[in-house]
Amino acid sequence: MIDDRVFLGFPLEFKDICKVYPPTVNDVSGNNHFYIYQSLFTMTQEELEDAYLKDEVSYVPTPFEYLLINYHQDEEVRSYILEGFQKFLREPVTIEPEINMILIGVDEEHLDIEKDLDNPRLITAENYFEFQNLIRAVMGERPVEPPDPDEDPRIKRIKAKGRYRDKLKAKRQQGPKFGTLLAAICCMGIGLTPLNIGEMSYACVQWLIAMEQQRESYDVDIRALLAGADSKKVKPKYWIKNIS
Repeated sequence: MIDDRVFLGFPLEFKDICKVYPPTVNDVSGNNHFYIYQSLFTMTQEELEDAYLKDEVSYVPTPFEYLLINYHQDEEVRSYILEGFQKFLREPVTIEPEINMILIGVDEEHLDIEKDLDNPRLITAENYFEFQNLIRAVMGERPVEPPDPDEDPRIKRIKAKGRYRDKLKAKRQQGPKFGTLLAAICCMGIGLTPLNIGEMSYACVQWLIAMEQQRESYDVDIRALLAGADSKKVKPKYWIKNIS
C-alpha cells in the first residue's frame, strides 16, 4: 500500500529519536553506494543465517550486531555506514564501541560523552528492528516480521530453501532496469521529465508504474467489452485501488 508521506517525500518519525527521510531518485541514481547503505540497514536475521550457516559458523549475529561488527572491523564499510545514516537521517551519528549504541545528532569529532549522553537519542539493539522497518518503508518496501526465536529448526530449513528458490527465480525474472522505468514514467504525460523526475521520492517509481499498469489493464478490458467481448469472461476492475 502507498504511504502518502513517503510518496510526497515527507520523513517518517522514529519515536522521539530521529526522522527517516525518503530518498529521492537523484539520491539513488546519483550515488553508487546507495544500495550498499540500503543492504547494510535492512539486512534480516534470516539473510544472516543463510550466509553464516553456509560456512557452518556456530554463532549468527543479529542485524544490529552485524552492523556494529562491520563498522568496527572494516574502514571502508564504516564510511558507508556513516554516509548512509547521513543520507537517511540528514544528521550525523556516532557509534561508540564501548556502549554499542548509535548516538544520533552528533559526529564522533564533536562528541562530548558527559553532555551528549545526558539526554541521548539512541538507536540500540532493542529498537533497531523497528528502525530497519522505517528504512524499508521510505524505500517503498514491505515491513518484515520479527523472527521467532522458538521456531522449529525444521521449519527454518524449509524457509531457507524457499528463500534460495525465490532468489534464483528473481534472477531469472529480472524486470526492466531502473532507468527504463524512469523513461516510462516520463512518457506517461503527467508532467515528469528528465529535468524534474530526480526530485520525486524513489518509492514513487514502482508505485507509479504499478498504478499505470492497473489503469492500462482496466482500459484494455473496457475496450474489449465495447468490441463485443464476452462480459462473463472480461470483468473490468476499476484501476484506482490499493497496490498489493
